Order: sequence, then C-alpha cells, then structure tokens
Amino acid sequence: MTRRYWNINLEEMMQAGVHFGHGTRKWNPRMAPYISAKRKGIHITNLTRTARFLSEACDLIFDAASRGKQFLIVGTKNKAADSVARAAIKARCHYVNKKWLGGMSTNWSTTETRLHKFRDLRTEQKTGRLNRLPKRDAAMLKRQLSHLQTYLGGIKYMTGLPDIVIIVDQQEEYTALRECITLGIPTICLIDTNCDPDLADISIPANDDAIASIRLILNKLVFAICEGRQYECSIMFHQHTKRLYDISGVEVGQHFYWQIGGFQVHAQVLITSWVVIAILLGSATLVVRNPQTIPTDGQNFFEYVLEFIRDVSKTQIGEEYGSWVPFIGTMFLFIFVSNWSGALLPWKIIQLPHGELAAPTNDINTTVALALLTSVAYFYAGLTKKGLGYFGKYIQPTPILLPINILEDFTKPLSLSFRLFGNILADELVVVVLVSLVPSIVPIPVMFLGLFTSGIQALIFATLAAAYIGESMEGHH
Repeated sequence: MTRRYWNINLEEMMQAGVHFGHGTRKWNPRMAPYISAKRKGIHITNLTRTARFLSEACDLIFDAASRGKQFLIVGTKNKAADSVARAAIKARCHYVNKKWLGGMSTNWSTTETRLHKFRDLRTEQKTGRLNRLPKRDAAMLKRQLSHLQTYLGGIKYMTGLPDIVIIVDQQEEYTALRECITLGIPTICLIDTNCDPDLADISIPANDDAIASIRLILNKLVFAICEGRQYECSIMFHQHTKRLYDISGVEVGQHFYWQIGGFQVHAQVLITSWVVIAILLGSATLVVRNPQTIPTDGQNFFEYVLEFIRDVSKTQIGEEYGSWVPFIGTMFLFIFVSNWSGALLPWKIIQLPHGELAAPTNDINTTVALALLTSVAYFYAGLTKKGLGYFGKYIQPTPILLPINILEDFTKPLSLSFRLFGNILADELVVVVLVSLVPSIVPIPVMFLGLFTSGIQALIFATLAAAYIGESMEGHH
C-alpha cells in the first residue's frame, strides 16, 4: 500500500479538540499506548499517534476507492448524525445516521427486501399512485415510507454488503462493529479513551463527542475517498486509450475563425455555442409550454434534472444554496450538452473553406471562460455574504500578502479548465483514431463511453464550482 501525504495538521486537530478524551475514571486500559497525559481529570490523546493512524486509514481508503470499492459510514448519535450524512453525500457513499437495525448486514437478505419495498414506495409516491389510493391505505403506506426513509434512506442505493465500514463511535455502534467482524468486513473506527482499540482493523484515537473533531476526521477520510475515485477514473481512461495512442499519431484540426477588420474572431466557439444554447432553450420551452400538476415525459425528466442540480448545490454550498442553483445548473447543462454535441453531431463533416467546427468545450478558450466565471462567482459569493469584511482573510498574517492571496484564490478554479479541456481532447483523439483505422460500426461502443465520460466531466466541473462557492461563503482560505 503506497503511503501518501494527506495534510494532517496537529495544530488543526488541537483546535478541533481531537485530543480531549473521557474522564480518567471512564477509560479502557488497552488505550494506554494512545494516551499522553492526564489534565483536570480527563485523559489527553497522543495526537502523533492519531495522525499516524489517520494517515494509514486514508491510504487504505484511497487504495480501496481506486479499485472501485464501496464504503459505508455509520454514526447514529445526535452529535455525529448530520456530519455523517454530509460526509457520505459528499463522497457519494452509503451511510446510517439514525439507528443501526440489528442484523442490517448479517441478515442482508431481509435488509435487501426492505430496500426493494422502500424503492417501490418511493416510486409510487413520485408517480402519484399513493394519492389515488383510499386515504387510510395511503396514510399507512406514507407512514411506512417515512419509517423506511428514516432508517434506510442512507443505504437506499446499496445493492450488496460494503467493502469497508467507517464507524464514528465504537461504543455507540458496537452492534454494527460486531456484525462487520462476523462477516470479515474491514472497519475503520474512531475511538475515544473508553474504547477497545483491538476490535477494528484501523482504530483512530480521537474525541468522538465533539462535533468539530468528528467533522475533521470525516473530512480527511472523505477527501481520500474522492481522490481515490478520481484516480480510478484516470486509470480506467488511460487503460482504454493507451493502445490507441501507441498505434497512430493524430493531427488535431484547426478550428474555424472569422477575420473581422483587423481582429480574428473565434467563429467555431460562437457558432457551436449558439447551437448548444438553442438546444437548451428549445428543450426547456417545449417542456414548460404546457406544465402539468403531475409531471409526465419531458417535464418529469427536467424536474429530475433540476432536483439533481439542487442536490449537488445543497451538498457543496449548504443551506444557502438556493440562489446559486441557476448558475450551477447553467454550468452543468452547458458543458453536458456541449460535450454530447461533440460526440453526437457530425461537426467535422461540415465542409468549410478553412478550419473545422467542433464542440464549444473542445476549445481551451471556452473552458478558461467557464473557469473565470467560476472565479468571479467565488468572490461575488464571499462579498455578498460578508461585504468588504470578506477581504479580511486575505491580509493574514500580513497585509503585504493581500494581492498574492487574492490572485491565488482567483486562479484556483483555472485548474478546472485544463482538466476539462484535456479530458475532452483525449476523447476526441480516441474517436478520430478509431474512425480512421476501422469501419464506422466499430467505434460506436467507444462513442458511448465518450458520452458517459462527457456527463462525468460536466458533473465534476459543476460540483467543484459549487464547492468553491461554498468555500467562499464559509470563509475558508
């Protein structure tokens, strides 16, 4: 297992109260190697050991995520419930934050049956079938749906046992821990001074009562999951395309320009952007032309898209996400439709006197413009939330660093443009190679793969843009 650097700061952990343990009367003697001192009747955890085991846990999680493994985060006590849900949603993994039902993993067949029932009830509610039932039956099913949502809402998409379970409080989640031990599922457990460090595969000694401590540990683990999954995507992409790059060299065509006076205008971006905007406006107009109380067909699809964008915005920005949904939605839909137009529309077949057409996002100018819009939104969000006081963080530790700090934050989103442009360019090269080397029918599966990766690229860009805005509103630097 490769060791990586996870930016684990001892001072940050002290500020979050990670080092505070339980009272000296409530302790487990097996925790003695992890305790450094006693202060005012409580044990003090050795943060050096905490940092070491947290780093090992992040390494394990990164390797597992890079191999496509599934994670489950368990934390049901009130102080941890919200942090567990937010962390799991951010990492797109399963979670239990209300109550661990006995046998949830050891009796998986019963849990799976409940999940099927839960999904069926959610489908009936969304399609309006429950409202067509008699009131008594509808009320009974709605109570059942509410109960299932409370206890199984975090695992509604789980189709099998998880590969790794992250447990926030060992004593509170002892039943879950014993079930994982019985099934041989690897566990990473946050343990306080009253816990047994030998039960979990990796035990992280830390304060399991303070919200700040729990949030810090979960943020590090979630970051490792996200990094591992991003690494998995890049590895899969390189594996599928390496042989194609080796067998052929491809010359990328020149894009189409207009000469207006003494200026060179990027006609390719303008023309194809107008096409994409027309597709979006035309689709939206057709769908909302005759809205129905119970949505059907296209209206139902667009409402699902809107709900998805709201979820992404709320997850990354927080409770004040509402005003940013149009911006995040516009970014996601423009990149998504642009990428799909590049994969589905035969731009290169259109004969031009010079140059060629391609999707708007196939040009670095467009991706940089989108990134700059994100930079402007980043500062606008901070100024809207805090006024001129927002710039206070940029003069720390000295006002001399003001321009450097502002430039650093302004250029931070530019990495999104190069990542997006590089991925799209690679997709284009793959399709060009296949079309030039083999009959047209063979590249179709790769084109479908391109459609999938195009959607992922739009999701990543929109998610990170929302994350930057959320960071600005929270005031982190």
